Amino acid sequence: MADALESRVTQLEDDLGRVALLTRALIDAVLKKGLISQVELAEMMTKADLSDGTQDGKLDLGTLRQRPPNP
Repeated sequence: MADALESRVTQLEDDLGRVALLTRALIDAVLKKGLISQVELAEMMTKADLSDGTQDGKLDLGTLRQRPPNP
């Protein structure tokens, strides 16, 4: 059981690292191309943070899964 949990944690850490890398690359690209400003990005992040009902610097995926998608 402990080996399975360690393996799962390692997989999740790897997945998170890939998501962080992709996120960083996308943010760098849109800022470099001038598609949005740092201020606009911060505003969008605040709006996204509040989308789960709590401003805490992260998204509660469980809450988001229960809500219908926004158009």
